[in-house]
Amino acid sequence: MMLPDFFSVIKNVSPNNSQKSTLYGKSIKVFVTQLSLTTKPGVRIPALQDVPAVALSSILEEMASYPSLGKTLHQELSDPVLFMRMFIHHRNDLSVLENCLRKASLVGKPVVPDMVKNWCAMMTDENITPGSTSLVSTVESAVQLGSYLLEAGWWFQSKEVLDIAFGMMLRKKESRVYSNLRIECVQKVLRAEAQLDLRAKADATCNVLLALVENVTDKAVLVQVFLEVANHHFEANRLTECHRWNTKAMELITETTPVDIVIRALQMEAKCLFSLRRYDDGKLVISQAIHRARSTFGRQHRRYADTLYTYGTCLLMTDDSFMIIDAISILLETLFIFTKLYGKLTPQAAIIQSSLAYGLYYRDYISGKFELALAYEYIMKATALAQQIIPERRHFIIRCGEIRTMILDEWDEILAESGEAGGPTRMNNQLLTIAEIKQKCRQNHPE
Repeated sequence: MMLPDFFSVIKNVSPNNSQKSTLYGKSIKVFVTQLSLTTKPGVRIPALQDVPAVALSSILEEMASYPSLGKTLHQELSDPVLFMRMFIHHRNDLSVLENCLRKASLVGKPVVPDMVKNWCAMMTDENITPGSTSLVSTVESAVQLGSYLLEAGWWFQSKEVLDIAFGMMLRKKESRVYSNLRIECVQKVLRAEAQLDLRAKADATCNVLLALVENVTDKAVLVQVFLEVANHHFEANRLTECHRWNTKAMELITETTPVDIVIRALQMEAKCLFSLRRYDDGKLVISQAIHRARSTFGRQHRRYADTLYTYGTCLLMTDDSFMIIDAISILLETLFIFTKLYGKLTPQAAIIQSSLAYGLYYRDYISGKFELALAYEYIMKATALAQQIIPERRHFIIRCGEIRTMILDEWDEILAESGEAGGPTRMNNQLLTIAEIKQKCRQNHPE
């Protein structure tokens, strides 16, 4: 089927029409099969700019099943215009888009960093009249995109998008349209800055956020703001302030509060309790969050995995070997879910792997179980992945290096106690010159 024939089909056949859906589906398959045979790797498909959103979604979803079209799929999704069409079309269910992103990342790099870079460049060049309908729509879409990236773990990219969105809103400060949207945008920026360890910026953003809600009486707005402030103080290791703001949020929660907000409050409370070494109380609270996440979103959902991750990292705060074992199992399940949802080249994968490495190291430290080889493997994977996809998060990469050093120091101590003269792990991480390598080979294979 030639491209014009395909267009005539998709314009006249709805994929939701049961009598004609077979024709529509076959048209998609034939079209994508032709692409796989005729399109060079990484070459854009200009015609996709003109197809309706529903057809675009079907085409990209079908392309995701062709490994030969991986580079082309990556290129298409890196286009911010095309990406936003997909994002807006699937905003209520992003599983199709996320599947495409996961398959596109199989070429060896994730889509998000490239797409966000292109989006920011496009927004910088956009000339939109302040107060226009197009500006309002653009700002709303930008905040939604920034929020999605934040939840997906792309904190740096989220902040870039949200900063631009907030700048757009400042063009029309008096507009009531932006009142709640501005608050939502700033609270998301605060979370991104808190997670990125940008303490000074986060403190300033927190003050801006609290000023924005000074005269707000809407409890639904206030509870989310208070939770964001609590999270900021927790990341800054200000436990007293964290507990105070989380308590203010909990006081506003009722039986009608959206379950996602309830879960966030429970997660924050559990973190506080574990930090205060009130482990039994903390386990009770986090179990309530896990139950609600599982029953509301299901086991293969980001919110459920995020709640599990909170539980796993809370257990790592203890010095109980059985709790550490539980933490390792929970983190492994979390890694499986996030990888299934987003693929292997994601920030969550690096973060969870680093937590697993620390858990395995800590288990060895307090119980004598020899888990250091596996711990070392996880921390090296986390470090390599972070350096590849989130090089801007230097604080995290430094933390990975600290965990690696702890593992190697423990390894050396074990070898010293056993009477062995050092391990190969440290040696393997030294970069030798070609001359040194040749010398080692001569020593290993004397004539």
